[in-house]
Amino acid sequence: MDFLKLIRSFGDLLFEVLSWLIYYPRTLWLVLIHPLQMIDYSNHEQGDSEEEQYTDTLAPPLLLFLTILVLHFLALGLGRSEHIAAANDTVQTMVNSDQNLVLLRSFLFGLLPLFAALNYVRKRKLPLERKHLRPPFFGQCYLAAVYALMISTSMGVARAHFSGAALAGAGMFFAGTVWYWAVQATQFHRSLGISWLHALASAIWVYLEALFYLVVVAILLAGGI
Repeated sequence: MDFLKLIRSFGDLLFEVLSWLIYYPRTLWLVLIHPLQMIDYSNHEQGDSEEEQYTDTLAPPLLLFLTILVLHFLALGLGRSEHIAAANDTVQTMVNSDQNLVLLRSFLFGLLPLFAALNYVRKRKLPLERKHLRPPFFGQCYLAAVYALMISTSMGVARAHFSGAALAGAGMFFAGTVWYWAVQATQFHRSLGISWLHALASAIWVYLEALFYLVVVAILLAGGI
């Protein structure tokens, strides 16, 4: 009986993982062309039971994680070193494995949806409880996944060996960041009922908050924690 349960569990796991081959590109494409609608979709899904959530797409945090994972192994496949040079052997051990590096980058890009969700909860004057923070965080993970793709692609282009690569990469980085700010500002404008100027300022502020913590982590790694 236990063996049959194990077989069923393996079958369910195999189906789930293989289904990502369908739902990953589908979800990423939908977020790219309809980012605001996908945030609305995620907010709606959060009201369903856990079994009924995201049945035709990938859950936002999973999309973010898989995007970081795909980008990491794609870079390795292209012969680029993805490992971080840390200050001492202890920290180097922490970030030397592919698994730890993917988790670290997922955490860092996850700062964007976290601070965006925090801004939403504060502006709505809601209690700082997980039940209020979770829905906007999930929706924002969709944006973070696409932004991670844009930024990683721009950095890859910047390190390519052709004339003007650095300039092209910088242009792609700027375009990706402007896209993120524009979508974020639009989302704040329509969900919080604030002016466009206030919404844009909030979008940039959220970005800078996440960037600050990213720099803190970088300093800690460089200094050996």
